[in-house]
Amino acid sequence: MNLGEEYKVQIIDMGTEGAGIGRVEGMTVFVEGAITGDYAEVEITQVKKSFAKGRVLELIQESPHRISPECSYAKECGGCLFQSMDYEGQLELKQKWVSDRLQRIGGITDIVVKPTLGMKEPYRYRNKAQFPIQAGRLIKNHEGKLRNNKPCSIGFYKPRTHDVVHCEHCMIQAEPAEVLAGAVKKFVEEQGISVYDSQNGMGILRHLIVKSGFSTGEVMAIVVVNGTHLKKAERLVELMDDAVNSLPMDELGQQRWSLESVVLNINKHKGSQILGKECITLAGKPTITDRVGNLSFEISPQSFYQVNPVQMKVLYDKVVEFADLTGKETVLDLYCGVGTIGLYCASKAKRVIGIESEKSAVLDANRNAVINGIVNAEYIYGKSEEVLPKRLRDVKADVVILDPPRSGCDAALLDAVLKLNPERIVYVSCDPATLARDIKTLGEGGYAVKEVQPVDMFPWTGHVEAVIMMTYCGSDKKNRS
Repeated sequence: MNLGEEYKVQIIDMGTEGAGIGRVEGMTVFVEGAITGDYAEVEITQVKKSFAKGRVLELIQESPHRISPECSYAKECGGCLFQSMDYEGQLELKQKWVSDRLQRIGGITDIVVKPTLGMKEPYRYRNKAQFPIQAGRLIKNHEGKLRNNKPCSIGFYKPRTHDVVHCEHCMIQAEPAEVLAGAVKKFVEEQGISVYDSQNGMGILRHLIVKSGFSTGEVMAIVVVNGTHLKKAERLVELMDDAVNSLPMDELGQQRWSLESVVLNINKHKGSQILGKECITLAGKPTITDRVGNLSFEISPQSFYQVNPVQMKVLYDKVVEFADLTGKETVLDLYCGVGTIGLYCASKAKRVIGIESEKSAVLDANRNAVINGIVNAEYIYGKSEEVLPKRLRDVKADVVILDPPRSGCDAALLDAVLKLNPERIVYVSCDPATLARDIKTLGEGGYAVKEVQPVDMFPWTGHVEAVIMMTYCGSDKKNRS
């Protein structure tokens, strides 16, 4: 296979980066612009030892799942990579990803992965928007003050670059995010505010983050700056408030959204880190509130909170189902974050103990327990693999919930869990590959996979969550099924 050669390729799969996958003469070819089910004339653009890349010259036969993208930025923005595939096709694809990795990496061949639980309306689902702000080269005017030499861009990065695509509309963000981005752009151009340049470390404005409480309508705007203050901040607050108030009323004629918090975040560090450690409340409250089911959660600028509240309830309901709680169990919630999953389970458990290595998250978790009047849940600061054998060595855990980051569970943590010998393990994963790796380890320790349920938390993107239920069947691998 050589550069420039052309082949007819049947696309049989897709990668998480959005490229179609086919095979030519035994070699895997990643084809930009193709989706599963396409049959295309492909030109080879790159050849490596074990794979090649190509581009579509002509679609000979279109996939039955192919659609025209609804977003006008689909060819530029790197946020949604599956806009040429209908939603049904995305759900099938994500089910296949989970199944393939469990078989190939985890060696799980006797479990049928359930169809992916999707959304009825897979739009406007994100309650958190994270906008990088970018401008052209900074220049000095005749007074020696820094000014941008072109209007600023607020939006999302182009694929595999740090170039910002200015997006005035986004089909997956909540409405407050759009109008607040517009308010910041107006503020920058009206007041001549400088925008941060990562190459030379100059400029003030870095990022805009918007958090929206879907159940309460409360909105928080976080403005990240390369400095200790922001000039004319009162004007920015005024523009933001007007922007949110301009949004349409709900079906009852009432204000759907309300700007409750404007926060200045100080980040003077060079590099890609988005938030700094210090926050200054410019207007309103330092936190906002949202609800999941019957629970209320306090959301701070730096706290983690699932970005799709509709699917969050679907996910958590599945966790509760798999945990099979009767009110007599002690539940260990590891990688607990701000405690959302454990608190969601608390009413059906005897006791919930959460462990988290981020101190601010532990404070949020314990505060959320108090807010909801939950007295049978406690949250401990530290690494689970260290806390379990020291502080909780005498605790009999009936159910362990694992909700690790994309990198999966620490090997020492899995060893500590196996020593606890819980009756059930519920694993919540955001990466099927690390999920499969960890399940293989737990399987070697005597646990069998009983159910696998993918949940689509991020429609139109290459991400999928999965909830796995495992039960203890003894150390003999023959008995794992």
